[in-house]
Amino acid sequence: MRPDLLLFNQHVLESAFQTGVDNRMWGIENDDPARPPWPYVFIWVEAATKSDYPDRYYFRFDLNGYSNIAPTACPWDIVIDSRLASEKWPRGIKFVSNTFNPGWNPNALYAPCDRAAMPGHESWQQQFPELWWQSNFKIPVYLNFLHRLLNSADYANS
Repeated sequence: MRPDLLLFNQHVLESAFQTGVDNRMWGIENDDPARPPWPYVFIWVEAATKSDYPDRYYFRFDLNGYSNIAPTACPWDIVIDSRLASEKWPRGIKFVSNTFNPGWNPNALYAPCDRAAMPGHESWQQQFPELWWQSNFKIPVYLNFLHRLLNSADYANS
């Protein structure tokens, strides 16, 4: 078994991840036997109640090289097994609209913990040290970030 998969499997058994599962903040979507092979994992994240928006969003995480290499995530339509249509991405103000910006990159999130966004944004390392991915980070760092955004006033009240 690949070392990155072994490490991820270990991390999802730890309390930081399991507490989020127990509190219905996030979970791994593993009911579909046709789910993509590693390094891809579908993880859903709870969202605040908002008219005409889902109560959770699914993300396809690319965890290649985890956790030495930062993950990258893309909003995903779990039903049709494809990237979520741009018009269905989470909407909000401030950090929400910046992070969920398919105009920037339709296959990744604009976040300090996302592998695709990190290059060229080295100043984020000082601005957001708690999010700038480091090899000792675990997946709940990214999931807590998403959960905070999707349950913020910037999301819910926009």
